[in-house]
Amino acid sequence: MAALVETVVDPPLGVAVLNRPEKLNAMNRALLTDLLKALDELEGEAKAKVVALTGRGRLFSAGIDLAEAASASTPDEAAELFALLGKVFRRLIDYPKPVLLGLNGDAYGGGAELVWAADLVAAVRTARLVWSEARWGLVAPALSAIGPWVLGLHRAMYLALTATPLTAEEAHQLGIVSSLVDSAEDLSAALRTLAERVLENAPQAVVSFRRLVRLHLRAALEHGLSELERLARTSTFLEAARAFKAKQKPRYEW
Repeated sequence: MAALVETVVDPPLGVAVLNRPEKLNAMNRALLTDLLKALDELEGEAKAKVVALTGRGRLFSAGIDLAEAASASTPDEAAELFALLGKVFRRLIDYPKPVLLGLNGDAYGGGAELVWAADLVAAVRTARLVWSEARWGLVAPALSAIGPWVLGLHRAMYLALTATPLTAEEAHQLGIVSSLVDSAEDLSAALRTLAERVLENAPQAVVSFRRLVRLHLRAALEHGLSELERLARTSTFLEAARAFKAKQKPRYEW
């Protein structure tokens, strides 16, 4: 059985590839566990000076695997999946090497959230970022914590409260995406170019800047992750996940 996250070392890059294309790289427990292992592996690889995360298939990631969450017998059991996602975010925020993200396609929910954990982002022009958590009774922890700084308060609110897609072109104009490419085949070259530009600079300066920025990110993100795990323990989320699995639209009473 193929690993759900594959690692490729192509100096100076070490690349972790989400490898669950038949499920649109939805993040289940196995994939998130493999991603943590891949990050550990690439941290220990001396030839990987910069680490990149990308996906295989037509989507970067559909986000958390709601079908797996729906199979939980209790809300606490469903929340375990989000606790594991929180470990991935903390790992990326604290990662000792520069982190790049290569969006080979659309990113939803937790997949879209990963743009805030990366230092630099490359994306295909057709990609879209969709923070769809509110549809399932959840909150986008990184968008709520970091998005207002980058996007402005009301744009961040609009994206979170309406789940309206943000195109890669728009994300590039806003400074979230550093490099746009025409196709997924061009992503490798774009990621390599970004890595080489980073490595032209003094290691001490790069490390210090990342540390200073990420001190703020980590503090802000903790509040969002705590709220995400709280909401994931509610019956509202579990019912919404089961509606998703049944291919039904969840309904809420205000």
